[in-house]
Amino acid sequence: MRIHPVNFLIALLISALLTLGLVSLDANLLKGAIGIGSFIFSGTTLALALGVTIENARAAVNLKVLSLLFFVLGLGVNLLFAFLWSSLVGYVICCGIAYLVYLLLAQSLYGARQ
Repeated sequence: MRIHPVNFLIALLISALLTLGLVSLDANLLKGAIGIGSFIFSGTTLALALGVTIENARAAVNLKVLSLLFFVLGLGVNLLFAFLWSSLVGYVICCGIAYLVYLLLAQSLYGARQ
């Protein structure tokens, strides 16, 4: 696995801008939690989708598709909690489970021998 520094930085900056947008649009008391959670979730998924190259072509495509899919899922969950729900415990549980499932699937795809 190789990290492309420019693509990695661009992915993190996109995540930071999305986080700023989510925090500024947030209508409830979860601004800090949504800010931190959305940056971690979107930063990780976009960094793996855009900023990392893997030698195995099949695993690389699968990992990029998985990362972009979970990026969209995380963006949807963060928008949902920013506008509709105001439960910190619910936010942490939903995003935490989704993030851990993403990490588990990404690790198994990366470690798969095809």
